[in-house]
Amino acid sequence: MFLLPFHVIGCSHEHNDVEAVGRLRVLPAQLPARLESLRALGIPAVLVSTCHRTELYWWGDHDPSAWFSMMLAECGVSGVQLERKRADLAVRHLFAVSAGMCSSRFGEPEILGQVRRAWSTSRELGATNALIDGVFRHAVDAARHIRAAIGTYASASLGVRVREALQDLVETQRDVSEVRAAPLPLHVLVIGAGDAARTVVSSLAHGNKTTAFVLHVTNRTDSRAALLASTYGAAHVRWDGREQAMSTADVVIFAAHSTTPLVTSVEARALLRDRAAPSIWIDLGVPSNVGNAADLPVSVQYVDLDWLAMYAGEVLGTADVAARAHIALQGELARFAGVMHRRQVGARLALLEQRAVDAARAALESHALTAGTDASAEHAADAMARRVTRLLLRELTALSA
Repeated sequence: MFLLPFHVIGCSHEHNDVEAVGRLRVLPAQLPARLESLRALGIPAVLVSTCHRTELYWWGDHDPSAWFSMMLAECGVSGVQLERKRADLAVRHLFAVSAGMCSSRFGEPEILGQVRRAWSTSRELGATNALIDGVFRHAVDAARHIRAAIGTYASASLGVRVREALQDLVETQRDVSEVRAAPLPLHVLVIGAGDAARTVVSSLAHGNKTTAFVLHVTNRTDSRAALLASTYGAAHVRWDGREQAMSTADVVIFAAHSTTPLVTSVEARALLRDRAAPSIWIDLGVPSNVGNAADLPVSVQYVDLDWLAMYAGEVLGTADVAARAHIALQGELARFAGVMHRRQVGARLALLEQRAVDAARAALESHALTAGTDASAEHAADAMARRVTRLLLRELTALSA
């Protein structure tokens, strides 16, 4: 369709173990150093890194494979399958990823914000150029159109899934109790302040059903936790007070990125030693935030992302939704190709027009050696060359359209 020096290399959950991909994730605080090393190599690039994929998009004829392999080694990740695409296939991949078509939950809405933030960060750090900016600008626009075509039948957001699953878990606990508990407010502690934590807090704060939630938020960076808590009317728990909050919370939702567990089963037994009431722990971490989960106290009902995926089941009309999404993707790629074609034609038009003018002036100068110089004749030659070139190229463009 079109040949652009646009490339992508990376690994994702589609072809690799999720735990390995999660260890490769680049945190926001690490991005400046990563991008600076690319800029030093003269590679305009955007690094998109989430729990389920880490991909480097770049522009030019460079080959940053060694750079990517070094990052794998620094993160202690080996044996992963890398995917590499170029030109129109790289553009297609970026459009599909941005629209959530390559997510573990088809049509996931959070990924578009993650791609947009990765691009914005790269721009702010001076790691991109106008050409790669143009591709990402079209990708964000295309993702919005594709999501509109998907409609409301896409997989529910992570926050909605957690809320609905939590509601059912709470109801099940009440049903199996000897004395059915009254629907008192549940104290929920959310650990994390990134994308996963944000969508969970937002969903619990604005979408409660029969159960009321009293929300608390904690994170390694207290300022980020305080900002997220204040945004949704939750309470902020300082990081050094998280263990006390975990021991008293009815529900603990782990949504932090950490290469090592935030709590082990041994630590959990010590924390919950004096707690009589059952508690629910939902682990959204990739890698898992809870270590040795199989040995947790019997009072803890533990669920992870795999359980959450099985709980949600298949999306109604998935095949039809996927078909609509792919049709919309093809339309967006065709629109992008049209824009690139017009830009290329415009650039060649200006170049050929200047060549025609140069040829006309050369002919005039050759004639002037014997006939003398005439300013009006030179002006007429310029105008004639430009007019003939425009007419010719317009006809050629119309024939090729």
